[in-house]
Amino acid sequence: MTLSLHHLQAQIELKAETMTDPLTALMNRRGLTSLYGERAFGSFMSVAMFDLDHFKKTNDVFGHPVGDQVLCRFAAVINKYARTGVDAFRLGGEEFALVMSRMTEERAHDLASKISVAFGTEIVTTPLGPLRSTVSGGIGFGKAGGSSLDDVLAAADAALYAAKRAGRNRVIGQNKASRADQVGPALRSA
Repeated sequence: MTLSLHHLQAQIELKAETMTDPLTALMNRRGLTSLYGERAFGSFMSVAMFDLDHFKKTNDVFGHPVGDQVLCRFAAVINKYARTGVDAFRLGGEEFALVMSRMTEERAHDLASKISVAFGTEIVTTPLGPLRSTVSGGIGFGKAGGSSLDDVLAAADAALYAAKRAGRNRVIGQNKASRADQVGPALRSA
């Protein structure tokens, strides 16, 4: 009996490891799909996608260890503001997602904007001097009749690219993409 309990515990730990990003300790894309892939996104569910602005340049200028610090700093900001009903994921590279449950569109936008502003104030110390980075975000919203994860991610991705086209360092919701809901500009990024 004890052996099978240890085996079960090992399987649970292995599954958790396969759904966790080792650098940031956030869940990864596999975790997102496992938790939400079959779920319907109703009108009080949304996904915010974030992409760190000019991250390739950060890695090129400051090096990958500093880039890793920036990624971890963003994950820490997300964890600071995430609360019950919010799950955070690193999708890969410099791309992150938040699934927000039981939250109006306005509150989801406010939370994503707070994360963006807070990250813009973070400083990473480097041999070349202090580094501030910014992030762009896009939010996709579920519908009353239910939306798939893929549909909400596609809407969030489209809003994210609208934020990038509008000048970066802002969060745009899919229903507000006609105007750039700019978060006050943070200091210059790498």
